[in-house]
Amino acid sequence: MKILWLVNIVMPELAEHLGRSASVFGGWLTGALNAVRESGHELVVCTTESKTEKSRRFEVNGVTYYICRQGSVQVMQSDFSAVLDREKPDVVHIYGTEFEQSWAMASVLEPERTLVSVQGLVTFCAKHTYGGVPDKIADDNILHKILRKLKKGGQSIELQRERFERRAEYEIKTLKRVQYVNGGTFWGDGCTKLLNPNAILLPCELILRDSFYDGSMWDEKDCEKCSIFALYSSPLKGFDMLLHALKWVIDRHPKTKLYVAGNKCSFRNYTGIRKWVMDHAPDYDWYVQSLIEKYNLKEHIIFLGYLSEKQVHERMLKSHVFVSASAIENHSTMLGEAMISGVPSIASVCGGMQEMIDHGVDGFLYPFNETYTLAYDICRIFEEPELAKQFSVRGHEHAARTFDREKNCRDLLKMYETIINNLKE
Repeated sequence: MKILWLVNIVMPELAEHLGRSASVFGGWLTGALNAVRESGHELVVCTTESKTEKSRRFEVNGVTYYICRQGSVQVMQSDFSAVLDREKPDVVHIYGTEFEQSWAMASVLEPERTLVSVQGLVTFCAKHTYGGVPDKIADDNILHKILRKLKKGGQSIELQRERFERRAEYEIKTLKRVQYVNGGTFWGDGCTKLLNPNAILLPCELILRDSFYDGSMWDEKDCEKCSIFALYSSPLKGFDMLLHALKWVIDRHPKTKLYVAGNKCSFRNYTGIRKWVMDHAPDYDWYVQSLIEKYNLKEHIIFLGYLSEKQVHERMLKSHVFVSASAIENHSTMLGEAMISGVPSIASVCGGMQEMIDHGVDGFLYPFNETYTLAYDICRIFEEPELAKQFSVRGHEHAARTFDREKNCRDLLKMYETIINNLKE
């Protein structure tokens, strides 16, 4: 069979072919791509880029790649239609619903030949955009608007919520049009059914990045004691809430270090009018900086920036605990990677997280707003070696079942076969 994917990144092997740095996002796609390629089926992978002036086609390691224009829906529809006419795939698999390109592809396809894998679901994530950030910090005010007009910043959190809500319009249309959906979790399935009660749900778990199947396992003797690994991006990921917890942890463990992957929070030493402007029209980085200064956390936090697959794996194994502090999450690839590596893990109760951890058995779950509970849970793992070992062993076992590469590869191909067989009936 011939499968066409629509993804929102340039896949790592294509990036390497083009002499670029590989994206640190969408790591699960690499494992899935290898599974389809090794199965002997034909694979075409399509993505979009804003700097692309015309659609381009590449052949890399037996996979056909397209980079199409990222513009209006009409522009993308035109490029996608040309790709579909040339390649004539049996099944089209759209990864993610949260971008306009998903609707552009779905709108030119036969619904019964189309599969969508849910990633973020902005329709519902938009309701949690502020995370734990106070409204007075998140709201878009007149000063924000003036700064944007002057092209001096002004990127409020409310502005991000508005972007989510605009993208949600395309997401809803996409999910209502397609026939087959892989929700990923009960949360993803439930949200999908609310938007399209007629959707046919097909089960398949994620395939993690290759490094996390190499058998390397966390060992408390080798980890950096009292070290935490976490992610920093938007308020949805709850980094600010983790900072509220960190101050409690440091009171009991003064040598605690927090290692942070993702965005780097570059400190701005503003004074006078510039500080006044930022205090009254803050962005998320400024709010995070204010919390770090308020709680005297600067010496305890190391911002690592975006890490390669290998770097993430190495940092995981060195960490005493991994924390996912998200306000909402369908499934967390990094949590899965931490658990399959045996790293004791903690996650907020949101979205599909409660399917990934069995509370008190292979990790801790805590209510998103209860940062004091998170602090206590971190301290317990620091202070109770036997508990840490239990979470390590049982967390690995749980993740190994969930992210069983061979089973998930079979399930991925089974989804495609189901769609093709239904077309023949």
